[in-house]
Amino acid sequence: MALQFPDAQWFLALGRLMAARGELFRRIGYADTRFVVRVLPDEEGRDGERDVGLAMTGYALTHAEALAPAALASFDPEFTICARESVWQRMLDEIARHGRPELRHTLNSLALMGDEMWLESADQLREDKFYRFNQTLQEFFNLAAQLPAN
Repeated sequence: MALQFPDAQWFLALGRLMAARGELFRRIGYADTRFVVRVLPDEEGRDGERDVGLAMTGYALTHAEALAPAALASFDPEFTICARESVWQRMLDEIARHGRPELRHTLNSLALMGDEMWLESADQLREDKFYRFNQTLQEFFNLAAQLPAN
């Protein structure tokens, strides 16, 4: 079965690559955060949003699970990264082609602009972890270049 974004298994595969590339992540610095990746449908009426809860501790992805809407509060994410499927796919396509997205399509750039990708959080201090660990998060997503193409 092929790995497909945003399935939890896709993120776990990135986590295995993260462990294998430990020196890169030790150079960037540790991450200690719980967050959600939310993929919204491109068109109204299509399948609903998909949420995946992720946890990073130290230099490793320690948890990945698909979250039903009722489970979101109990997962207690520090922030949620939200974007339509096409925005996520554009970033991942660029990563597949070049090993990283174009500068204007990185997590940080897209979230700062706030129109194609945005953050949700109940607490500004908890949301700040996105910015504190941003390079680790981007390098984590950049590992998708090493996954088999669908």
